[in-house]
Order: sequence, then structure tokens, then C-alpha cells
Amino acid sequence: MSFQLVERRETLVAGVPVRSPRRALGKLRDPHLEIAWSAVLNGDMTGPFATAYTDHAEEIGSYYTQTVGVCCESIEDVPPGYVISRVPAGTYAKFSVVGSNFTDIFDDLWRQIWEAEAEGAIIRAFTGDFESYPHAFGIELYVAVVDPRCGEEG
Repeated sequence: MSFQLVERRETLVAGVPVRSPRRALGKLRDPHLEIAWSAVLNGDMTGPFATAYTDHAEEIGSYYTQTVGVCCESIEDVPPGYVISRVPAGTYAKFSVVGSNFTDIFDDLWRQIWEAEAEGAIIRAFTGDFESYPHAFGIELYVAVVDPRCGEEG
């Protein structure tokens, strides 16, 4: 498990929202997400691909909103028909994984996050998380955390 604490400014993601259940690893396929990604990949989106996780409930079996799309600087950058999700500025634990199979690297990434939580290395704030894809074989996921330097949400 390797991560670094970073400060992030507010992040906006324009795209297609999907209300997704929090589910255990191995149960990651979601046909609604596949449809959303297809719409984004075949649409007029510009900017780096990204995902915003908002409206969290902490328990497995609960729900959150996942917006798949692209990073944008302002609401003026949002193409018609898409929504914008806001991930607040704050302290985040940055986890990065690289590999050749997306499902495997996604599983590995979340295992690292849950291991860090279980060991007490991070305390999730559940204010919003952000996922980016620096290239075809990598994921960077920024998990909002309680800042250990001041004991407050990041």
C-alpha cells in the first residue's frame, strides 16, 4: 500500500451521472456505468477523462453518485446534456496503480484504499473523491481524508 497526502483545489467533472451502489470487490460490473462511459467516449467531450464520486453513504450496500466524464474549468465548458459534479478542495490521499488489465488495476487500487482505512493510515471524509486516468494503463484516485495534521476534514 502506497499513497501520498496532497492538497487539491476544487475539481469539476462534466459528464453523465450514475447512482451506483457501494459494492464489494468482485462485483464491479455496472451496466449503467458502461452505458455512461459509452456516451462520454462517443460524445463531444474535451479535456482529460475523469470520474467524480459524490453524495456518499459510507456503508457497503448504500449508494453514491458517480459522474463519468472529463475535467473542466467552469460551467461554460460543459456540453449540452451533461451535468457537472463538484469535488471540494481539501486534503486527499492519492493512490496510483498501473497495469494492463483495467479490472485488475481497479481491484488493486480499492484494496489499497480499504487496507489503508483498516490500518488507520487514513480516515475517509466522504466529501467527494476524484479519479483520473493519466494514460490507458493507469488510474489515480484521490480519496478525501480527514487531515491528520489538524484533525479536520480535508
